[in-house]
Amino acid sequence: MKHVVFWFTILTSTLTFSQENFTIGDEVPEFKLWLTDGSKLTKNDILNKVVVFKFWFTSCLPCLLDLDELNGLVDQYHNRNDILFVAPALDRKEIIKEFHNKSLFKFKTAYSAMDVSQVFNPIQVYPSYFIVDKNGKFSYIDSGTKKTEFLNLKNALEKILKE
Repeated sequence: MKHVVFWFTILTSTLTFSQENFTIGDEVPEFKLWLTDGSKLTKNDILNKVVVFKFWFTSCLPCLLDLDELNGLVDQYHNRNDILFVAPALDRKEIIKEFHNKSLFKFKTAYSAMDVSQVFNPIQVYPSYFIVDKNGKFSYIDSGTKKTEFLNLKNALEKILKE
């Protein structure tokens, strides 16, 4: 039985660590997102900005639970032009627009972002959160737990803004 527990522990810890593409300090990959306002966002567009990414989709209940808190973050930092709040969604543009007509979400929203999501979040667990610093490096990653703690995200953002 000890051998079974040992191998189970090794196997599950290996799978957990191999599920993330990136670690803190890694450079953000090249990407292109199409936003609902008609603009696009690329890696070059976020240089010298802190970016909070939330990967999600509209029919994901856990993805919708923290919208009020996330909107509060946007409000808290609305006077700063060095922060972007971006929500790449898996849904098509029409579905995102319909969602925005019914629900308030203040992040800039990208649509049909499966390709970018697969790079950032290869295990496809939602929601997933990433903060990228002004140098284009990951400073916070919450991907794959399904137990996102908003306070951890907020504290990570405050920490990176003080640096």
